[in-house]
Amino acid sequence: MVSRTAPSFEGRVGQVLLEGGFITEQQLAEAREVSGADGTGLLDTLVSHGMLAQETLVTVLSFQLRIPVVDLRHVQVDPEAVKLVPEDYARQYGVMPTGFDTDGSLRIATRMPNDFQLSSELSSVTGRQTKFVLAIGGSLEELIDKVYSTGSPQRAAAADAPTPSLDSPLVLTDAPASTGVLGQDLSALPAIQAVEMVTLQAIKRHASDIHMVPQSDSSKVLFRMDGFLQEMVVLPLTLHESMVSRIKVQAGMDISEDRRPQDGSFSMNFGERKVEFRVSSIGTTWGEMMVIRVLDQEGGILNLEALGMDNTPLHVWRQLMALPYGMVLVSGPTGSGKTTTLYASVAELISSRGNIMAVEDPIEYRLEGINQIQVNRAAGVDFPAGLRSIMRLDPDIILIGEIRDNETAKTAVNAALTGHLVLASIHSNDAAASIVRLMDLGVEPFLAATGVVGSLAQRLVRKVCTQCQLLVDPSATEAMAFEQEMQETVEQYMVGQGCNYCNGTGYTGRTGVFEVMAVDESIRKLIAVGSSGPEIRSQALQNGMISLRRSGMLKAKEGVTTLEEVFRGVFFIE
Repeated sequence: MVSRTAPSFEGRVGQVLLEGGFITEQQLAEAREVSGADGTGLLDTLVSHGMLAQETLVTVLSFQLRIPVVDLRHVQVDPEAVKLVPEDYARQYGVMPTGFDTDGSLRIATRMPNDFQLSSELSSVTGRQTKFVLAIGGSLEELIDKVYSTGSPQRAAAADAPTPSLDSPLVLTDAPASTGVLGQDLSALPAIQAVEMVTLQAIKRHASDIHMVPQSDSSKVLFRMDGFLQEMVVLPLTLHESMVSRIKVQAGMDISEDRRPQDGSFSMNFGERKVEFRVSSIGTTWGEMMVIRVLDQEGGILNLEALGMDNTPLHVWRQLMALPYGMVLVSGPTGSGKTTTLYASVAELISSRGNIMAVEDPIEYRLEGINQIQVNRAAGVDFPAGLRSIMRLDPDIILIGEIRDNETAKTAVNAALTGHLVLASIHSNDAAASIVRLMDLGVEPFLAATGVVGSLAQRLVRKVCTQCQLLVDPSATEAMAFEQEMQETVEQYMVGQGCNYCNGTGYTGRTGVFEVMAVDESIRKLIAVGSSGPEIRSQALQNGMISLRRSGMLKAKEGVTTLEEVFRGVFFIE
């Protein structure tokens, strides 16, 4: 695709040729008509149709307009230059890197050498000053096809550069600044390779998010691992800008806009493994901040046991999943694993429950056997509209990414009351509060009492590192809290000392802490009269529900997590 400014530039050159007496008005009009019909550039049309000598065109461009030119039929392309410009960018903007000038600037063949904005954007993407030359004498698109095609010498040479591999060992260092704990000096890399290195390390470390945060004179790259942000490397601002531009190109975002919020997505292949990334950016005081969500489906969707659900709540949950209809709610704060629980639950039903449909924003993981609908408000598809469409498609099970408004809540309850099993996430502190939240969104208590059959609340706690674990005595406060909840004493519990394997944190990975509430007749009566969350919760505990707090204490007792994690993650809510 040739850039937006190509016609206007060539049109101005055509006018200069006309005014200089090199062509006639009739020739210019004819060339415009032909180039408009077949897509050939105006200047190439003048030359190829014998209206203008090639030497004359070069003379006018070089001497009168002081614009350097390159003949695409004879140009020698430097593979090192090709490495710096992504193929998707070259095709989108109609640019071809050909080599380097003596001052180290990158030479770019283009149809629009006066597009200063594009030149600036390319400098950001490549990390080098760029020098545009006018492409003549051939098809720029054909040259891009040839150079970037698999098997071309330039592509082969570019492929000799180190490629990201998940099989290479993970390097942990204590080095500062641009090397950081990633083990390689990113400031010495082109933006493309720096992005590959950061994303590769994020996947190896099981990071859920990558944060790129500009400061006054540098930029920090942080990974969110096991729920906590950890600084990984400090970069020069110039490299930060180049990496942000590179990611925005991959994610289909506007690289010329660095003030308003933008969202996008892209994927990368690491050998046989494909990883997807969701990108959000916004302008800040010191530059453009970017957060990248890592969506790695390696290993597939976890089963319910692997999520950390203990036997008793797991038994109750599977009973709820076996019901033919009704609404089941999954609650917890952002980042607590609600979507993973929904996917794991539905995955167990794929082979036995017919037409399973989901409406999500966004679709985080693509699942075979589930018909997933992406919310697209620009196209008029929001949660209520998506739900209404699903109801006309004969579903057996409906998954709703999140209930966040009155219309979605009412439509979902209506679906549950008309013979469908509806699974949905909602924001609330505990299982009982989820039902109260549903009523706060406008669902009548008697409808909630009839439609909701169960509710699950969850948190994520970090697991003790198995490489550096040891037994310690609890503090007086910890021992008292444990005894009060469990009605037994704790002599010792497991903690992690911190080692290279866990990056000094004492924890590796996370597991879920759950409470599952089945709505029986006693709870249904409370919901129908609009009882409060604590009243509903009290009845559920009397019925035998294992609370979030107790679930966490059990995991600490088993050595899976620490009492400190339980206090941090779940203790405060009860």
